[in-house]
Parts: sequence; C-alpha cells; structure tokens
Amino acid sequence: MSSVIKILPDNLINKIAAGEVVERPSSVVKELIENALDAGAVEVLVDIEQAGKRLIRISDNGAGMAREDARLAFERHATSKISSEADLEAIRTMGFRGEALSSIAAVSRVRMITARRGGGEGTLVEIDGGTLGNITAAPASPGTSIEVSHLFFNTPARLKFLKSPATEFSHISAALSHQAMAHPAVRFKLTHNKKTVFDLLAAESLRERARQVFGEELTENLIELSAQREPVHLSGLIGKPNYSRGDKTCQEFYVNGRFVRNPSLSHGLYQAYADLLMRDRHPAAILFLDLDPALVDVNVHPAKTEVRFRNQSQIHDLVRDAVREALSRSRSSVSRDRSLPPAAVTMDAVADPLAPYVGSSGKPNETVHPHSYGRRRTDQSAALPHEHAPERSAPEQLPAFLGEVLVPLAQVHDSFIVAQSSSGMALIDQHAAHERILFEQLQDQHARGTVPAQNLLIPLQIEVGPAEQELLAEAALDLEKLGLVMEPFGGRTFIIKAVPALLIKADPRKLLNDILDELKVHGSSNRMDVLRNEVLSVMACHPAVKVHRHLTVREMDDLIRDLFVCRMPHSCPHGRPTIVRFSMDEIRKMFKRI
Repeated sequence: MSSVIKILPDNLINKIAAGEVVERPSSVVKELIENALDAGAVEVLVDIEQAGKRLIRISDNGAGMAREDARLAFERHATSKISSEADLEAIRTMGFRGEALSSIAAVSRVRMITARRGGGEGTLVEIDGGTLGNITAAPASPGTSIEVSHLFFNTPARLKFLKSPATEFSHISAALSHQAMAHPAVRFKLTHNKKTVFDLLAAESLRERARQVFGEELTENLIELSAQREPVHLSGLIGKPNYSRGDKTCQEFYVNGRFVRNPSLSHGLYQAYADLLMRDRHPAAILFLDLDPALVDVNVHPAKTEVRFRNQSQIHDLVRDAVREALSRSRSSVSRDRSLPPAAVTMDAVADPLAPYVGSSGKPNETVHPHSYGRRRTDQSAALPHEHAPERSAPEQLPAFLGEVLVPLAQVHDSFIVAQSSSGMALIDQHAAHERILFEQLQDQHARGTVPAQNLLIPLQIEVGPAEQELLAEAALDLEKLGLVMEPFGGRTFIIKAVPALLIKADPRKLLNDILDELKVHGSSNRMDVLRNEVLSVMACHPAVKVHRHLTVREMDDLIRDLFVCRMPHSCPHGRPTIVRFSMDEIRKMFKRI
C-alpha cells in the first residue's frame, strides 16, 4: 500500500510560507524596511510602481552583506539576528524568523545588489519564483537595494485577491508611516510611479514626525504623554478630550519600536476615554511601550504584528491610568462650562443643525414650561397646552407610532425626548432620530441624482496623510456625486469647495476625516456602490442634533413628525434604535400595580 503522508517539495513549502508572511505588497515593504533598519540604515528609499504589483524597490545605506551572506539570506530560516534559544527569549531586532526573503522570493522575481560598508565590490543576486539564478560581482554603494517585481506572478489566485491600486498603495503608505513613526531619526522617502509621495527627513521629536506623517490638523489635536511603571515606560501622543475620529485608523501602538496590534492595549485606551466619547467615535493615539524584551512575546504570528505580554493586566492598567491622567491634566487646563456633564465637551464643535425646526424668531423665551424637568426653557408659543398656550394641532396632524399619536412632553438631560401615546409612552434618541431623517434625505437626493451642494464662502484647505492621499484622489469624483466637492491643491493638500446643502452646518474638516476613515477600512471608489451608504451615514451623523442640546416642544414635535415619514424610522443608519416604547401594562408592572 502506497504511503498517504508525503513530504512536501521545497517550492510548495516556500509558497505556503509566503502565504503567511506576504499577504499583499505592503507586507513586502514592511519586511524589507525592517531588514534595512536592523542593518543600521539611517536612510530608506522606497520606490513603488503600480501599487507594488509591478515593482517594489527598497534601497538603504545600512551595513550591507558580503557575497556568501547575500546567497544565504534567501534560504529558509536563515538569519543573522538570533543563534540560540536565549536570543529568542529577548528579541531586540525587527526581524528574526528568517522567513521574509525566502517567502518574498518564492512569489516574485527578486534582484538584490548589496555591498559592505568600508569598500569592496558588491554582489548581485537574482531569483525567479524561488529559483536561484545569478550570483555575480557588481558595483554597488554601501548598503542594500532589493527589487521585487511581478509579485504573485506564479500564484494567480493570490493576485486576484488584491484590491484596487489606490487601496493597495494606501496599505503601503501606512506600512511605511508606521516605520517612520517608530524611527523618527531615520529618513524615509516614498515614490509611486516616479512621483514623490513624501520625503520625511530625520525628525528631532515624535511630534515633529507626527506632523510630517499625519499633517497639521491631527497633530495640533494631540497632547503628549509619559508615564513609568516599572519595568515599563509608556510615552506618546493622544487625542485631546474634544477630538475624535470615525474609525480606529488613527490608533497606533508600538512595543520596543515595533508596530503591533493587541486587544489589551486598545481596551485600556478606550477605558481612559470612557466618559468623553459618543458611541461610534474613536480616540486618536500614538503610544510607545518600552520594556524588557523577555516580558513580551513577539513570535506569535509570522507577520510579527501581534504580541503577548507576560503581565497583560499590568500593561492594560498602565495604558488606562496614564492616558486618563494626561486627559485630566489637559481638561483642567481648558476653560469650559462646568455645568455641562463631561461628555458634553465633545459636542461643541457642531453648529446648530436645527434651523428647519426653529420658529421665525429662532430664539426661545425665558418662560419655564410647567411640564418640563430641571432648568428647561421653551418657546411659549410651542409649549404644551395649558391656560396660556394656544391649542395644539389636531391629533390627525401629529406624528404616529404604530398607529398611535405621539405627544412630546419633555427631554431627559436634553438628550432623549419623552413622548406620550394613548397606550403608554416612548423615549426617543434625538441624535439617532435626526441621523435617520438626514440619512434618508441624502439617500433620496442621491437616487434622484440631485444632491444639492452648497459652495463654501471660503474654501477650506485640509492636509491628509500619505496613506490617504491616493484614496481621496481616486474617490473624489464619487464624493462629488454625493455633494462633497474638492480638488487637489498640491502635495497632500486638498481644498474643500462645497458640501451637501443638508450638511452646511457640519465641520467640513471633521466630515472629510471620517469619510477618509471609512475609505481606508472599506476601500475606495471601485466599491463606492457598496460604500455609499456608509459614507452617507457618516455625512448624516455630523450635522445631526447632538445629545445635551436643548429642544423646544415645537422642535421635538417636528423632529418626531419628520422621523415617522422615514422608510425605516426605528433605527439610525448605524443600527441603533431611535425609539423605545413602553406600554401602560409595562409601566404598571414596573410599579407592581399588576
């Protein structure tokens, strides 16, 4: 009987390993830059063609290699960075597994030229799909230059899974940005299709490097953090209490100079911001942990982006406590209305979105309504019926919920509307309700091909990061169809010229930042049909009335009226309920009356 179990051939083993290490072109960029940094490079030049499908070239001025080392470097599990089990327990280099070069060479055509510092001839190594070709002497400057061309040419199935050029290049830019943030003293230059995308000179501080990578707007909203809890040191930059993003793409964690993902670090960050952020808003943070390498396991995944800590809870608590303390210091130094609850500080950047719901004067009187709670002021003419107010509209003109008329009575903490029906009561989330209204209005306008755009009196400039630049350029025409009109203004700067008319009260910069976060997560214009509702939901969220916003009874009444002419009035675009209903029987049960 023939054997069922077989030893795999080397070429198949290498392709399987490549599937773990080389997920996309950005994986190649990451691995090769790590090698350059481990070689002591202080200048790394990255040239990309066709988003890495055609060519990736990484050139550095590091230590370089001798001829024999250059040949061995492409063998599986060949490395200069560890030699014993003890080394594996205290890894201080970026790479160490000895899989990167062999995996990359297995699914591409590679040409490497390298030379040692101190003179001597260089070495040229050529590999085609894992098969070693020429190894010859060649003139070369000190350092190493590796060209990776025709990535995945011999694994067409992998090639089909690549996204659009803009999406793949955004991943490359992000990978390089991560390395640049971790090594501010190193110069990084990136070109794409012969065009310089950025040239980051060596920076003297983390804030300066953050400004180079992320631009002025984000950097000005970051505060510095430094904390020590032996044997761990935490430092970095975190978003101010009133600054948030639409996604997690502005959160970066580094452990001993390595960009990593770790749920415990992320959870500690969110706990620190617990009372400062609305749901679906996310903090910005660039955090660095430095600790004894023996206390962290970086050998969890071939891509080396996941880590495990020996004392996970200690690291989690350090992040939470240090960020919370830094936020507390920042908030105490900013004058604000102390009568507002802490979360209200995140709401003050959005102008009044309730113009359609305000009466002709636009200003409520100082009369206190007898049916309201707390320090609530209402427009006398919009008050509930009592001896000094005119009769309310006829019942058939009021909004209906499940066939019943809803009569707004008051607000709870200026955030939730209390409404009465014939069979009980309802609580309405004013922000979620207004989101649903605006979302469907935008949907309807887009379906008609007539999203009205309002030109800005003064066009706004916004500088985006390198990972966002091409995504935004590719998506610009599709965003224009949604009423957001912009154009390039040189480099990484764009000008916002117009916004959808429904969103004229929103902050265009924050709106565009949140749309960019969606593009980075979901892809760009080749998927805009799928992405459109996500973008529209982001648009609807910005001008929607916020929590801690006082409404008059008339405004509440009109908001409910508009909500229940929507197609899907019972949830906001993000899936949260807009209304919760309590029947009289449920209320009686709460008070043990039945």
